[in-house]
Amino acid sequence: MKLKAPRQTVCNIPIDNPKEPYCGGKLKKISDLEPAVKKEAGQGKDVFRCQKCKILYVDESPYALAKGK
Repeated sequence: MKLKAPRQTVCNIPIDNPKEPYCGGKLKKISDLEPAVKKEAGQGKDVFRCQKCKILYVDESPYALAKGK
């Protein structure tokens, strides 16, 4: 699970392809989380999943925290 940068919309995991140095998959907000993942992400945090490599991102940016108030 990685931290999502403010306004990040695509995955930035490096891959071993010289033509595409990063995954570049779109991040999609997910709501149906397993209890263990919810606990790891934290209470009230938005969780996103890359549609290409399936890595999870947690949004802890000031924009997301202000939106949740």
